[in-house]
Amino acid sequence: MTKITLIWAQTNDGTIALNRQIPWHEKDDLKIFKALTLEKVVVMGRHTMESFNGRPLPERMNLVLTHDESLEVPMGFQKVYSIESALTIAEESGTDLAIIGGKPVYEAFMDLASDLYVTYLDTDFTGDVKMPVVDKTEWQGTEYAHGVTNEENDYDYSVMHYTRR
Repeated sequence: MTKITLIWAQTNDGTIALNRQIPWHEKDDLKIFKALTLEKVVVMGRHTMESFNGRPLPERMNLVLTHDESLEVPMGFQKVYSIESALTIAEESGTDLAIIGGKPVYEAFMDLASDLYVTYLDTDFTGDVKMPVVDKTEWQGTEYAHGVTNEENDYDYSVMHYTRR
């Protein structure tokens, strides 16, 4: 059975984006993201794909979940029109799904997910897209990693790994 994991970073108020971009630079978080998604099928929406400036994530199958059949995607990305199609592709490739944004895609897969990896950035920066608080009655969390502000990271952070109760 294909495992579905949602991965995102957020500020104290739940911000995940500003103007369709990630408004911070956390090198450690990018390393963790890479480790969690390598050799997996990653699923994203159109805005997340566009934020990659035409460059798919290497060593991953890059799926764009969309309802827009006329959407043009750069080489290295593949359109899918349903959750079921993404699951089928992952099953046929023998790997798991990593859901990487944006918010509508997270919402579409949330009820199917077995794991969440959430990076909590210790900042009050406020953007225009926010995730809801992880429901602790549904999810049990353990700390996966943590770090401090330095030349590679804009903010102190902790990464929580949640599993469904």
